[in-house]
Amino acid sequence: MNDIAIFTDVSLDPGRKIGVGAYLILPAALLTEKFKDIDRIKMRRFEDTSSVKLEVQTVLWALEEYHNRPKLSRRGKLYLYTDSQCVSGLLKRSAGLLASNFISKNTKQSLRNSEFYRAFYELHDELGFEVIKVKGHSKASLKNNTQCIFSFVDKEARKALREWAKELSSAAKDLKQKVQNKNWCVYVLRCSNDYFYIGITNDIKRRLKEHELGRGSKFVRSWRPFELIKTIPCENGGEARKLEYSLKRLTRKKKIEVLGL
Repeated sequence: MNDIAIFTDVSLDPGRKIGVGAYLILPAALLTEKFKDIDRIKMRRFEDTSSVKLEVQTVLWALEEYHNRPKLSRRGKLYLYTDSQCVSGLLKRSAGLLASNFISKNTKQSLRNSEFYRAFYELHDELGFEVIKVKGHSKASLKNNTQCIFSFVDKEARKALREWAKELSSAAKDLKQKVQNKNWCVYVLRCSNDYFYIGITNDIKRRLKEHELGRGSKFVRSWRPFELIKTIPCENGGEARKLEYSLKRLTRKKKIEVLGL
């Protein structure tokens, strides 16, 4: 009656090396009932991770959370449900890993993720849990109730990762916009005919390269080579456009005076 089931699953973004781990703790007696309480699923974000690392990190997090419960609530048998090949095979590998002290035979170096494996075995010694491999991503019609519960955990992990990815994309977009705003400037070129060309940009190196290749203004293209003689930093594109407009309306003499050329 006091047996407990822990379901863990992850969702990984390998490009960003980030992932979301999710776990669900249920009384084993509820495994025969239809699961609906999504709020019981806990999620955590992990950075600088990989597929195997994330799976083990999530399992350790769930087991540690369970271990921190009062002992009176941990008197039954503990079952750990996972679809991870690595996690489900760790207990079988324990004798060999412990005997080698987690050192690779080939490289003579500590195995990758060895610190997590050690923690896994320590928690197994303490909690005595049984690992049960779940067949992941089965057709709905072929799923038993345990697989359906696991699917809920999987679905929430994927959803949480998508939300995190959107946050990161939005933050990157905002940062790019801030950088662009910060880099706005008015620039002045002296062309080969000794005329001044005034323009604006948020990337002066890129803009000068465009002018050199003849991809900028027709005027500069016709009077190359040119020389950059002045840049005026601006707060944003709007300020740069206003200043450009004002400077272009000045006579050559006034431009030399105002710009200090």
